[in-house]
Amino acid sequence: MTSHLSIARLRTRRARRAALCASISAGLFVAFPQEASAQGAGSISGAAISKVGRDTRKLRVSAADAGGSVQFIHNSPAGMSRFRGSVSCFSMSGGVVQMSGVVDKGETATGTLLDGKAFAITIQAGSSPQSFSLPNFGDARSIGACSGGRAETVPVTEFGFKLQ
Repeated sequence: MTSHLSIARLRTRRARRAALCASISAGLFVAFPQEASAQGAGSISGAAISKVGRDTRKLRVSAADAGGSVQFIHNSPAGMSRFRGSVSCFSMSGGVVQMSGVVDKGETATGTLLDGKAFAITIQAGSSPQSFSLPNFGDARSIGACSGGRAETVPVTEFGFKLQ
């Protein structure tokens, strides 16, 4: 028999996920240009999907010198991880984009909240096929400005990014 506490936790988790999904679907992005740091002129926009094995990752980005926004969704057999965040540092050199910022709203497949954590991502948009790193998360002190994502990258299998 499931306890009332367990049911309440499940409802709370479902409500959080539903709210996150609704805000992602509505395209709610928050940018903080007053905190933005640019290290290379240009901008990147677009959405890319990477399907590798049973994992599907989607990265949507709109960022430039003055900041921007990012959404990341990872659907795997273990569950769904996702976040949306504000870009505060953007660097572009030779088709490689490194960005970092703060997670506005997010959660891992295990239910760990990412809200307020720092993130960093690297996108290789100047080659074919394009690719992007898995995000690096941590406290603001542990993620350097424009430090880039994890070493593990995934190829873009659908859509892609546009550099300007």
